[in-house]
Amino acid sequence: MMTAMILAAALVGGVHACASCGGGSASGWAGAESMGVSWADQLLGSTASGETDSEETASEGEGGEVGGSNEPSPSIAPSALYADRIDEERMVTAYVGVPGEASYLEGSIHLPLEQVFADNGTLKSPQEIALLFGTAGVSEVDPLVIYGDGFVYQTFAFWVMKYLGHQEVLLLEGTRPDHEAAGLEFVATPTPRAAAVYNPEPNLGLLADALPADGQLVDARSSAEYASGHLDGAINIDSSTILDADGLADDEALASAFSVLDPERPVVVYSSGKGGVASIVWYALYTKGYDASLATMESLS
Repeated sequence: MMTAMILAAALVGGVHACASCGGGSASGWAGAESMGVSWADQLLGSTASGETDSEETASEGEGGEVGGSNEPSPSIAPSALYADRIDEERMVTAYVGVPGEASYLEGSIHLPLEQVFADNGTLKSPQEIALLFGTAGVSEVDPLVIYGDGFVYQTFAFWVMKYLGHQEVLLLEGTRPDHEAAGLEFVATPTPRAAAVYNPEPNLGLLADALPADGQLVDARSSAEYASGHLDGAINIDSSTILDADGLADDEALASAFSVLDPERPVVVYSSGKGGVASIVWYALYTKGYDASLATMESLS
């Protein structure tokens, strides 16, 4: 528990994120092509032409999305997860955060996010993290749904999975009342899952230790923290400005927040601590198709 509390302080830092938010307010899927028809199509339903309803919707208004992306957010509605639970339980659900009383969705595992850092505070290697997650019962081919008690944990866990190269990973939408209203039940302990072998295919470019020559630097901390001192050339996009009560803010708010960025140039997002606050802004940029990577203020100094 103490380790998890230390993780909370290190990840969150000065974040103003909603403590009870789920995996984002936008519905749908991202990266459906990489997920394959056995998962995405079964849940979304295929059209006669083989294109999912989500893909049809995403293709409307092409070019109107921030960053040029026409794909929906990588999230899943509680009702869809409930249906999966009733059916074959194809997805692995994983809790991240600091557990309290009855934190776990029935049948879910605990993803040891607090163990992805070395003693000196740096991120462990992809191979070391893969060993941790494999021991927890996750393999690289498992469709994974992440949920927790705070958006900062969920977006950081999502980033870690993408850093490992995990393809099929989603955040659970909504708040705990939304989850319970959909029929999902919470229990006091995680469900043991047999250990697996996790073979990572890491995307090392998601972790930045320097700004690319044509890159844009974003400080995800609060405006007050930014004003007290920031890295030279950094643009402030306060993570609290891209959130609402349910997770990510709507497209209009995101478009406003990201209007200071050039969607054609790479973005490095940083915050203090271990990068949890930065992961919120990184996740929003990811959903909008930006070429974004994550860093900490210390690693870039």
